[in-house]
Amino acid sequence: MKWKDRFRFIRQNMKKNRSRVAMTMLATAIGCAFLIILASVGIGAQKYIVDDLMKDRAVTEVSIFGKSEVAEGENPALTQQDVDRLEELDGVKAVSRSTIVENPAVTKLGDYEVQPSVEMVDFNSEKKAGLKLAEGRMPAKENEVLVGYHFDKLLVNQEEGADEELYDPDGLVKKQNRYDEPVLGKSADIEIEQIKEGERVTNMYPVTIVGVAEEPARDWEVGNEVLISESMLEKIEAFTGTKNGAQIQTAMSDDEIALLQDLNEPRSFSEVNVIAGSLEQVENVTEELKKEGYNVYSVTEQIDEVNVVFAVIKTGLVIIGTIALLIASIGIFNTMSMAVTERTQDIGIMKAIGGHPKMIRSIFLMESGCIGLIGALAGVLAAYAVSIGINFILPLVMKQVFEETPEAAIQLSFIPPYLAVACVILSIGIAMISGWKPANKATRIDVLRALRRDI
Repeated sequence: MKWKDRFRFIRQNMKKNRSRVAMTMLATAIGCAFLIILASVGIGAQKYIVDDLMKDRAVTEVSIFGKSEVAEGENPALTQQDVDRLEELDGVKAVSRSTIVENPAVTKLGDYEVQPSVEMVDFNSEKKAGLKLAEGRMPAKENEVLVGYHFDKLLVNQEEGADEELYDPDGLVKKQNRYDEPVLGKSADIEIEQIKEGERVTNMYPVTIVGVAEEPARDWEVGNEVLISESMLEKIEAFTGTKNGAQIQTAMSDDEIALLQDLNEPRSFSEVNVIAGSLEQVENVTEELKKEGYNVYSVTEQIDEVNVVFAVIKTGLVIIGTIALLIASIGIFNTMSMAVTERTQDIGIMKAIGGHPKMIRSIFLMESGCIGLIGALAGVLAAYAVSIGINFILPLVMKQVFEETPEAAIQLSFIPPYLAVACVILSIGIAMISGWKPANKATRIDVLRALRRDI
């Protein structure tokens, strides 16, 4: 029998029992859709959390928190010598480092002022590391600085707002009290205060704002930093007479003050991050840094931990969904068993005219496979519809029940194409396995008894 004739025979037989075949397909569709939805929830949650982890940092970034072992007399903090050593490692694209100015510095812009986090950075390294700007350019001169994205939204005229609440719920200055002009290209003054001979003395450092950093990835983060050059920090240290421009407090002991005033030690950095050349090199760079004796952390390590947890969760969800699909296979088994019983005479005729048992078996396996295929395709369409519905309804439910508005990008359910394809293949496979025994039964029917309809 030709393949075309086999498909025609299958189609005719399926039409004879439309209700029973339709219900079997429905059961298969429900099982397939259930499996896809369960797996998609695990995949969607994993994707959302992993994206959230990578949202505000580069995946190629490796943070260094110090040295695991420090020799006697060695500086435990990271210095320029460590940075030079790190830059020579294979796979390292750049080494980003910063030092916080340990002084409650005030930045003034006309009649407005703000107390930001003043940090010294190497602008060339930051450029290599991928520091992005919302506008402007990287500083090229000693007195040029970068400011955070929200710097202008934190500038306030204290006198005008003395009798009212200055800040909004987001921690930014209210619009009526805020500096309302672009800060790019403007001249500002960084005011540094120090106690000298028992009196408070201030010094002003004129700077020009040439760049504004990109907006922080997280909504709750506020970019209020002012990034200065090392030469500017050296000028500040020359005035304060202390490391990193630290302010001397009246309650400090002589030993504590002497320690701050020791400017002979190599400069240490508050934060050091190694940027790998590519995602594939992160693991090798991380292992090399550990061998070099540094305590490190990479977002990829956290991602690996999250992936392990979700691998277990997804496995459990897939097992539950597969059980539903196996339950649907019982219906396919019953349908095919009834089909063999009802077509006993047809099977006998095919055998009588020379039909090979393999050909008869293939007809019934193809029929069960068709039931599995059609049911699976319907299940995939239903799963996508349910997935879209979940992602649409979830923000509304969170807003009504928890009175919170989630980010628009949230996806509790995510169905990758490979999941749909895998479920279709699995459904067809289970359907054909379910039809194997009835198909074998069809090959063992006695021709004479079948023709007499006596089975």
